[in-house]
Amino acid sequence: MRRYFYLLWMLVSCSVVAQESPFTQYYLNLPSANAGFTGINEYMDVRSGIREGWNNFGIKNNNNYFSAYTALGNAKRSGRKNNTFRTSNPAIFNDIQTDTKFRRRMGLGGMVTQRTVGPYKSISLSVNFAYHLPVSSRFSVALGTLAGYRNQRIDFSGLQVRDEVNDDFYNRLKTANQGTQNTVSIDFGALLYSNRFYFGVSSTNLVAEKLNGEFLFDMNEGTLYRMQTGAFMPLTTELSLAPAFTASYAEGYELIWSATTRIRYKDLVAVGVGLEPDSRVSVLLGLTTQTLSIGYSYDIYTSSLVNFNANTHELVLGLTLFNKYKLAHRFW
Repeated sequence: MRRYFYLLWMLVSCSVVAQESPFTQYYLNLPSANAGFTGINEYMDVRSGIREGWNNFGIKNNNNYFSAYTALGNAKRSGRKNNTFRTSNPAIFNDIQTDTKFRRRMGLGGMVTQRTVGPYKSISLSVNFAYHLPVSSRFSVALGTLAGYRNQRIDFSGLQVRDEVNDDFYNRLKTANQGTQNTVSIDFGALLYSNRFYFGVSSTNLVAEKLNGEFLFDMNEGTLYRMQTGAFMPLTTELSLAPAFTASYAEGYELIWSATTRIRYKDLVAVGVGLEPDSRVSVLLGLTTQTLSIGYSYDIYTSSLVNFNANTHELVLGLTLFNKYKLAHRFW
């Protein structure tokens, strides 16, 4: 049992620093990684993700989320973009589309996540806000903020220890507010983007206040910095490519980076691969319609913890709401 606790402690510590084990298909829910992406789509984007990890230890290992993000103040631009017949002069129409007063908007939304690894459980809530400001006819800048709350706990019910009285590690966990910690945080994100490119930077735990729990999850206090970039590249009239790259750094840890590449056929079916060096290789699949999207990934772990992190499946469902003018999904 003591060995089991140390394995659990190592996994919990790593997942906390990595912000609850990020989803492989992070590109389907970019506002969760960078608040600047909030409201980038000119409709309400609702997502639900389920991540299941199967391992040889026989313990439950999953990560789930539900999110909803929408743009505010974009009705005028959408109306002009999708009703061009109302503007007889194409030059005037193009001027309207690039006019900054029609491209300014705000974004609002939030997410709920739930993480379970054996007796470890956490629930996180976050609220995002962003302001999008055009800086040229092609590029816009977005500045966003995220306010979050997290409850982490270890449920000792059903666990047995050989010597509860003299096991110092076990007793320190029990006295750490009965294995519970609550934390509130504020983070920021900045984004530069066009219709075919984005580059963003963001933080995790930049401003964090621990409400209780003095021992259990001390590694939760470190600040993590993240960079994201990606592009949309049309290859033919039917094929398009979407490469993406992300990197994160926290003091005391090595730089972690990952890359994905997806190719889409007829704005409908997408396939791709992902790589995180010395950690995992991922197979990516996606299906997108006007109102519904489905994403699936399968992770093959290559690290020294391969026996613990084995056969990870991830499913993400997306729903488009209030898309009155049937705007197309971004493929990044």
